[in-house]
Amino acid sequence: MYNDKRCRRCGEGTIKSWSELTDEEREVVKRLPGAADYGTEERAWMPQWCTRCWFESVSKQTKV
Repeated sequence: MYNDKRCRRCGEGTIKSWSELTDEEREVVKRLPGAADYGTEERAWMPQWCTRCWFESVSKQTKV
């Protein structure tokens, strides 16, 4: 069975929400190409990221 906390792209990383990221990880997320698509408030609840390969999962859609 698929573990929702595992990355769908690399299978090794853990998917984390904005609140679970460290300050350093948040700085990385702010520099990702998709970051311009979301404001700070949206970023806090919508996307989730893999902290190994930085795959971004948005709801049922996914962004690379």
